[in-house]
Amino acid sequence: MTTSGVTVRPYNSLLLVFFVIITSSITACTPPQKVRQPETLEAISKDSCLTLMTYNIRVGAGRDNFLMPVKYLQSSGAKLDKISLAIKSVAPDIIGLQEVKGSAQAKSLADALGFNYVYVSHGDSRLEWGLAVLSRFTIVEYQQEIIHHDDKKPRVALVCTIDLNNSSITVVNVHYALGDYDKQVKETMRIVGDITGPAILMGDLNLIDPEDGLTPIRTDFIDTCEAVDTKGSREAKQRGTFRFGSKRIDYIFVDPEYFTVLDVGLTAEEHRVPSDHLAYFACVTVKDRTK
Repeated sequence: MTTSGVTVRPYNSLLLVFFVIITSSITACTPPQKVRQPETLEAISKDSCLTLMTYNIRVGAGRDNFLMPVKYLQSSGAKLDKISLAIKSVAPDIIGLQEVKGSAQAKSLADALGFNYVYVSHGDSRLEWGLAVLSRFTIVEYQQEIIHHDDKKPRVALVCTIDLNNSSITVVNVHYALGDYDKQVKETMRIVGDITGPAILMGDLNLIDPEDGLTPIRTDFIDTCEAVDTKGSREAKQRGTFRFGSKRIDYIFVDPEYFTVLDVGLTAEEHRVPSDHLAYFACVTVKDRTK
């Protein structure tokens, strides 16, 4: 919403000033974007499954030109269609996306899914990219928190409150920069330490050897892939979530006080080409804590 293209009659200059002030306030704080109306939904708990997904989409540029810097990668409608098909193949309820090339790209994917969404930028001077959360349910509010103070590799966390039929959960989406893991984990734990109620942490942590670096996170959260022994979890551990190697660098953590993990997995083979990462998903239930 801007003042461009708006005709303001000269008879009321005070009205013009008021309009500009209000308009500036709106553009400075963009609310979560509602693509769909809230659903009539029994609270997701007990026997209902909430499907979560984390997916680094490599700015919608596909798997080619692996060594090319991200700022030079080119997206296209056809490539984004493949990403949306990969997401749809799992039918997730909430998706955390990393390496999203601007709000328009987040909106395009949200429109394709019919989901609500929010996007935040890392504030990188070299290119416009950031994080997005897409949700089948209403995103009540969001904020961004800096987790990596570096002019060359700035990183933020996207923290969203999502309404599940008058109850809420908090989703934290991150994409760690290479190196300085201890600092980024520390900042992440600072953020989740302020959350009350059910919390989910997901994203591309870029940790090839996570045993040492993720210890603080594992203290308060459970790694969904380690929480179950299923065909999907075994494949994710063996295959990994990155194009090269067999390591998991994309994770979904949940608070065990509030969630039970039912199953996890990767998208099917035909949906593993839209990015250099594989989409990873987890099916969880919200515990009935009234008993």
